[in-house]
Amino acid sequence: MTRKNKIFFVFVTFLMVFSLIGCSSKNKENNDDLAITSNMELIYEETISPNKEYAEKDDDIVNYTVEVYQDKDNIVLVNSKSNSEFFKPLQYELELNTNITKEDVDIEWMTLMGNPTSTKDDQLGIACVSISENRELVSKRKISFVNRAIEIIEDTLDKK
Repeated sequence: MTRKNKIFFVFVTFLMVFSLIGCSSKNKENNDDLAITSNMELIYEETISPNKEYAEKDDDIVNYTVEVYQDKDNIVLVNSKSNSEFFKPLQYELELNTNITKEDVDIEWMTLMGNPTSTKDDQLGIACVSISENRELVSKRKISFVNRAIEIIEDTLDKK
């Protein structure tokens, strides 16, 4: 079996396990980002749950959140968080020339297989965050909410 086939096999296996056990909620609040965002204005926030329809217990429900803040110097901070064990928080900054509004932010959610519609076997896990300034796109980035899971798969393959 080639390395490419092994990676594909592990990825497909992971997707099947991932969909069967939910997203393994860790149910804890992380306030580490509060110090960073305390002097910023929340411009946009969106939270989804990829497995709410499929979870057997409330404790298994996973939430993914993307927040967009801006400070008085027009620095934009995009903050992502989740209660999933498979997520490592991600944050990035943009330096803009003007203030943005909620209308300047667009988030498109997609599954790991790239579909905009979620199913039990192919749940949402990626947010594509677009930010515009003066109606011009200045940033478009993807945030993977299963980034730790991918690292675990890569580590497993490296050990073989």
